[in-house]
Amino acid sequence: MAAAAVPLLVSACASGPDATEGGSAEQQSPSGMSSISSEAARVLAERPFAADSPWNTAIDGAKVDRHSARMIRLSQERVGVVERRGGAAPVVERRMVDEGLYINTSSWTTPVVSGGVPTELRCRQVDCGDPIPDDTLTVPTDVDPMPEYDGWFTVLSDGTAYDLWRARRESDGALSYLYARAWDLDGPGYDVPQTVSARGSGLPFIGGLIMPGELAAGRVEHALAISVPGPAQRRFVQPASSTDGNGRWASLPEGARIRLRADAVLRPPVDRVTGEVVPLSPQEQRVADALVATLRRYGAIVVDRAAVPTLYASPDVGTSGLVGYELQGLTMADFEVVELGKIHIYPDTTEGGKS
Repeated sequence: MAAAAVPLLVSACASGPDATEGGSAEQQSPSGMSSISSEAARVLAERPFAADSPWNTAIDGAKVDRHSARMIRLSQERVGVVERRGGAAPVVERRMVDEGLYINTSSWTTPVVSGGVPTELRCRQVDCGDPIPDDTLTVPTDVDPMPEYDGWFTVLSDGTAYDLWRARRESDGALSYLYARAWDLDGPGYDVPQTVSARGSGLPFIGGLIMPGELAAGRVEHALAISVPGPAQRRFVQPASSTDGNGRWASLPEGARIRLRADAVLRPPVDRVTGEVVPLSPQEQRVADALVATLRRYGAIVVDRAAVPTLYASPDVGTSGLVGYELQGLTMADFEVVELGKIHIYPDTTEGGKS
């Protein structure tokens, strides 16, 4: 599960790991990375995955699902387990989240790296996922995974993106991890149902990631990755291939594509303490306009669950002027669900294991 990093400036729920005093989100990764390698930037600038991948196809003309309004409403319901004193049984607490859309820029997002020095990779459990050739990848020495945020880390090598989960840098310079998944950068960007990955939905980390180069150009030509508070439990649609949703059965499933409604208007962020409008700077407005255009044409694919509706940007995206709260004038109610395909159940318990 991904947590959302919410700045104090414009949110009443500012307990996320990215929140900083005064309301500005941290713009560098904790490892000090100010930019990804030129090779990683080149690969991602060319849009990872095939041209007909769901990540790279427009949906501005697609039909709206007949249950769109219900799924959007239920996706805003966050489910939590509350422990009680005295040994009493815990209770499930549900609350509606009406926070605006936030963009994670450091915590709970994925460093994407390539180049550097040959680095040993060690798995810390029996099931390690996809094998890594020779247990070695070329990794920069000055960019580390962030274990406190699930240790998400993506290494690009020879046309492949290696997603690592629960990765950490060891004292001898090696990288250890709990699970790895390899993605062909020329492939479809998703897998068949009932396939797991380093992410609960079975989808790749770099799918839908906002990169600084495309923001600098003012064009983001692919679907974005989004997490919502209450994705459906056990139900998913492709391109997801599994799910970690814990919301209502009839909620928005992971893998669903949502699109900004034609009548949606980006409202300026509002300070929840003072109630005053927080105007965007010209650069922040430019970034916001580019992302709004993307959400209308390509939409977003539900990849995970988070405290508030959340998009994901590369940790070095601050170099392009992105702060993280540019889209907090949009809520889930501004979106609609594109017509769903076949709904799959995870895990599949039917005979033969077919959804």
